Amino acid sequence: MKHQYKIHGMTCQGCRSMVEKTLSQVPGVKSISVDLKKAEASIEMAKHIDLTTFQKALEDAGGHYSITLPGQSAPEKIPDKHSDKTTERPSTGKFYCPMHCEGDKKYEKPGDCPVCGMDLVEELSLKTNSGQYICPMHPEIIQEGPGSCPICGMDLVPINAEDESEENKTYKKLLSKLKIATLFTLPIFLIAMSDMVPGNPLHHWLLNKYWIIIQFALSLPVVFYATWIFFQRAYSSIIRRSLNMFTLIGIGAGVAWIFSVAAMLFPDFFPAQFKMEDGTVHVYFEAATVILTLVLLGQVLEARAHGQTNSAIRALLKLAPNSTTRIQNGKEEVIAVEHVQIDDLLRIKPGEKYRSTDRSRKVKVPSTNR
Repeated sequence: MKHQYKIHGMTCQGCRSMVEKTLSQVPGVKSISVDLKKAEASIEMAKHIDLTTFQKALEDAGGHYSITLPGQSAPEKIPDKHSDKTTERPSTGKFYCPMHCEGDKKYEKPGDCPVCGMDLVEELSLKTNSGQYICPMHPEIIQEGPGSCPICGMDLVPINAEDESEENKTYKKLLSKLKIATLFTLPIFLIAMSDMVPGNPLHHWLLNKYWIIIQFALSLPVVFYATWIFFQRAYSSIIRRSLNMFTLIGIGAGVAWIFSVAAMLFPDFFPAQFKMEDGTVHVYFEAATVILTLVLLGQVLEARAHGQTNSAIRALLKLAPNSTTRIQNGKEEVIAVEHVQIDDLLRIKPGEKYRSTDRSRKVKVPSTNR
């Protein structure tokens, strides 16, 4: 028997592939075809499978997808897979992929894109996350909601207006890892390149097999701490069947490092063509660590660029007013701009910031612009 279902939450071919793969693994499904444009799935099954079984499979696979019968809308609540309670379906998040791999899809938490593996970027907004406001000149003045300082008269600013952005947090975290990776990669590179110097002076201090062990020890912090995120992203891309640049980086650097470890521990397993004059096998610790460190440098520069761009945008957003005067029942009240509703009556006083060129007049917010 074959049934048609409606799929909600798909935005790209990556979503379609994930939904198709997930539903095809449900026991009893013989074949499945998912149409992204129509947001439909045609499922052929040996016997009838309950709709909740498909929904549970989509939730366990990750992503905010839902399946319904044709004509039905997406459910407002979905079961929590960790308990018997139900939770509200997540609203639109505030993080997005800078490459827009999944269109305009947003995510609730920072992390990396499930398609390309790049770090998600925080979406900027005029809305404040805290109801408390503080005077920039008199920090002891704190109140709920916008207003002016009773001491100096300056406009109060949101207490979290200067909070560090996610981009800056990511940049600092990656920068610290880059310093560690560089610290350990540089000596590995120098040891490996010393073979190009005639007579290799390092061999006068220690035998080559001991220098290989030193390279191995120095590579551990680079591979398993500083750049471990690349291997996590590579694994995630393989599991999701959405290969990207981190797949290549993870496989290439990982194979080079594993081969080097095997060559260090079991040199007798390799043919004579792989061995050098002293009987050791040529290793590639420097290739793996240098590649990983350079990729990490690229991630640091990318995070820095995103941070600088968002800082410039934040500077522009600070020029926008954070409060306004609303007239309600004949009385004036100062409210935050995000609390303005459709059809509210606002009073723009002389000297206040507003989009209009008229300096003092009543404004009725149009229904097309909140």
